[in-house]
Amino acid sequence: MSSVKGTLLKDIVLNFYKGNLNFILKLEDLEIMDWDFQDSFLAATFNSKLIKQYPVSCQYSKLFLKKLIEHLEPEHEVHDDIYAHLCTVMNDSKNDGFCYRHYVIGKNLDNVVTVKETRNMVVNGTTGLKTWEAALMLSDWALCNKDVFSNKYVLELGSGVGFAGITIGKMCPVKSLVLSDCHEEVLTTIKENLVINFANFSRQQSNNVSMYSDQTKSIGAIRLDWNDIENLRINITPDIIIGADIVYDPMILEPLCNVFDKFCNINSDTEIYIASVVRNEETFKGFLKMLDTMNYKWAKIALKKSIFVDWNENIQKCLLKIKLRS
Repeated sequence: MSSVKGTLLKDIVLNFYKGNLNFILKLEDLEIMDWDFQDSFLAATFNSKLIKQYPVSCQYSKLFLKKLIEHLEPEHEVHDDIYAHLCTVMNDSKNDGFCYRHYVIGKNLDNVVTVKETRNMVVNGTTGLKTWEAALMLSDWALCNKDVFSNKYVLELGSGVGFAGITIGKMCPVKSLVLSDCHEEVLTTIKENLVINFANFSRQQSNNVSMYSDQTKSIGAIRLDWNDIENLRINITPDIIIGADIVYDPMILEPLCNVFDKFCNINSDTEIYIASVVRNEETFKGFLKMLDTMNYKWAKIALKKSIFVDWNENIQKCLLKIKLRS
């Protein structure tokens, strides 16, 4: 395949994995999208082992294929499998409550983080079953600053489906990373996503912690209720605490800071990194004020553009580094 064809193929495949329906195909692009080109596209997407095992949303697949066919039909014979896959997704809606998203890291199709999630904002009383923008932002920053996590014990608070924790655990040289949440369905989903992304790791269960390990690192999941930390029976002393989109409700700010205290009183050198999309200025200012009151110092980390993980650069955002005052 020529370099021009190869570049175009990669662009279309990346658009598919990104969930982007706004891609544009020029006439000169369409001229080279012959049967063999379409076959290569299908091999990298719908016919790949990854997508067959972990299918994306039927609704999204339908829209993507329809747009592709609409562009191709005036110029080429459309590949039989494209029509076949369109028929399949049009007749199959079973995976549209929950489906899989495949996040390509650094535009490298060999580096993919796969998560089971929903597109719905709230499911069964929790917002933790979809990936939020701050998780993408935190992951991107971490991948640009891998040395921060080198050989460290990391705890993630409010992990949701686990994208940030899994990405950092998979791509950064951590010693151990434990994801946490308090909602049982969310924890079940986290564990499913850990199995997907750390398929070659061995599993151990101890002290209510499910851990997946190889020779270099351990990744795990625990139930952690911020309102019941006195009864927390886990032996974790994190060097780093991370969290994404967990500062959104005034009612949880004090329990969250109490969790900081729980671990920082054990290890006063613990560093805390919290990524937020600032939806409510007053709530966010309330969080900063509470940090001041509870003897924490904080600093904003500048975030300009996405590098390895795509996130919306136009959102009102903040990444905080927090530490207990000496």
